[in-house]
Amino acid sequence: MINESLVTIYHDPTSEPSRAVHWLCVDAGITINIKYIWLTLGDHLSNEFLAVNPLHQVPAMKHKDFCLSEASAIMNYITDIHGCSDEWFGKSIREKAIINKYLSWYHTNLRRISTLDYFLPVLLMPAYLGLPKPKGEDLKNRLDALHAMFANLDFLLQGKKFLSGDKISAADILYACDIFALMIDPNYKKLLSRYNNIANWLENLKVTKGYNESHKAWNNIAPQILALNGGTKGSPEWVAENCKKFLLLN
Repeated sequence: MINESLVTIYHDPTSEPSRAVHWLCVDAGITINIKYIWLTLGDHLSNEFLAVNPLHQVPAMKHKDFCLSEASAIMNYITDIHGCSDEWFGKSIREKAIINKYLSWYHTNLRRISTLDYFLPVLLMPAYLGLPKPKGEDLKNRLDALHAMFANLDFLLQGKKFLSGDKISAADILYACDIFALMIDPNYKKLLSRYNNIANWLENLKVTKGYNESHKAWNNIAPQILALNGGTKGSPEWVAENCKKFLLLN
């Protein structure tokens, strides 16, 4: 039964930004409605969902008559209405500025380079749809860009437990979800092996309740994608069906 007074999150646990919103809600102790929108079943193209987000992307949010998209905007809204925005987006003017700096860096660097330019074309689309993955110089350039970005992130984390200091923020959650997506890369451990600050930071994040709850479906499906060894099952519907069964049992 949907509680109309609560925020409803339209969510696919195989989506990185979608997992980020769920993670924050769990760790902030915010109760939400979750409505699953399975991308591999085409739910994001339904008339019902397009009424919430006509750009057909998850996560999306509905609160009474108000609809919103984009993970960072949703996270801001949810924490604002529950009076805990300061904990996740900074309390002082300087704290807010620092976290906003990292949120900006996420969109123009980590998300673009790791997910849009590497994860999707090199790992996910070949596994989901059998599309040819980049090769040769193209693949090398994508990997070089990925390592350059990781080197910068490793530097940003130097001497710190989290991005903005000793306390987890919304930026940490967004960053980590994109990096954990790379688990389907056979070279995942090797990719990160030279970045000790990133490795320690990820370990700090993995002990949170929010990580475990928001990533349980992804952590179940990722090894199955990895086991395809670069192959595909021909169509991606199996991903949603597997996740649904797993979530029902867990």
